[in-house]
Amino acid sequence: MDAPSLPFAAEVAAWGLSAAALAFAALRLPWFKLRGDSEAQHVLFGALLALVLLRFAVFDRIPGLNLHFLGAGIVYLMFGTTFALWSMALVSAVAALSPAGVWLGWAPDFIACGLVPVLWMAIAQHAVERRFSRNPFIYVFLIAFFGAALMALLSQLTKAAVVAGLVSGAAPDAAFAYVVSAPLMVFGEAFLTGGTLALLVVYRPQWVASFDDRKWL
Repeated sequence: MDAPSLPFAAEVAAWGLSAAALAFAALRLPWFKLRGDSEAQHVLFGALLALVLLRFAVFDRIPGLNLHFLGAGIVYLMFGTTFALWSMALVSAVAALSPAGVWLGWAPDFIACGLVPVLWMAIAQHAVERRFSRNPFIYVFLIAFFGAALMALLSQLTKAAVVAGLVSGAAPDAAFAYVVSAPLMVFGEAFLTGGTLALLVVYRPQWVASFDDRKWL
């Protein structure tokens, strides 16, 4: 069986969308937050290293599936949209250059595991801030925990939809397998993100860009 692949037009579109999103983010990267702040630089580097290590904790027991934790919710809440997009793009690039590989190539992988999750977390944060009173419990449970749960679900459903509608050479039941495996990935991602942010807002709130004491306390 041939390796699963996208049609040429879909692959070009994926690369175009990825390049456009990263170019848009690059113009808005808040580099000033890192200048002269060695702690912020070390935290960003440490987060990138953790994301890479997390990516290689691959759940590859099901043939034909590319299952792994994302970490996109954590990096979004810690550093904001633009740094999160570039961080996820770099993680996909590292994975693409490794034996582990990526899902259908760098651009589709970045869209499903980086762009869609990060944009969803931005939408979720905005919606929660508009509709609910602001306190640390709302932040941790609704944004970090439930936001990350839905983020992982959207990532899985994106993969399922692409495999079902566009991918040639994939196993017939691959799309269904992504849907079936979604609950396990959803709960894992939710606990990982919620637990990490709960610890950070208590012990290192200065590392979390989305947690403003004036807003949430």
